[in-house]
Amino acid sequence: MMQVLIVEDLSETRRWLSEVTTTAFPDCTIHDAASQSSGLAQLARRDYALALIDLGLPDGSGLEVLRKMRLSQPDVTCVVTTVMGDDASIVGALSAAADG
Repeated sequence: MMQVLIVEDLSETRRWLSEVTTTAFPDCTIHDAASQSSGLAQLARRDYALALIDLGLPDGSGLEVLRKMRLSQPDVTCVVTTVMGDDASIVGALSAAADG
């Protein structure tokens, strides 16, 4: 079964991302986190096939989750889901090896 991690602090957005993901991958299991620290804790618990990561989290940047995920689970597909569209955020995400 496909394991998916959603790291997003806004509950409504987290719920929407979950719905979109389960529509695309009906047999997936979704694990979610509302902060950087809970995202890192989820990362330590299991391997994921897909991660949807917000950059603006209440206790830090989603880039840290992305970087640690890339180190520990290099085959995971990481997609940044954020409203931050500035060049620094985009370059930072791509530099941290985001897939999209």
